[in-house]
Amino acid sequence: MPDFTLHEPTIRGTTKAEPRIPYEEADFPTDDIADLDDYFLLSTSGIPPEDFDDLYLPVCHLDQRLSLPLLRRALDEIETLEDIEAETMTETIDMIHDLGECFPNDGLNDDET
Repeated sequence: MPDFTLHEPTIRGTTKAEPRIPYEEADFPTDDIADLDDYFLLSTSGIPPEDFDDLYLPVCHLDQRLSLPLLRRALDEIETLEDIEAETMTETIDMIHDLGECFPNDGLNDDET
């Protein structure tokens, strides 16, 4: 059973634009794996992560702007993660909603961006 660690990303603005995903390690503007946790909410190897494949639920563009479409996707994808503890899932959902407040005129469940 993986042990998911929740991490609040560092954001540098917001966007409603849809990024190209899935992300690959080579897509990021840094070679330091320790800096990649700022784009994702969850890691299975702690923070900083040990490997790129340990990161789950991206919520930021490659320029570290918080993405409304990625937040919506994360809200849907959290339900598909196997073996995530109920408390971690609840904390992650709460954080997604908290981050969604960066978009005061748009809801996380709205289809229109």
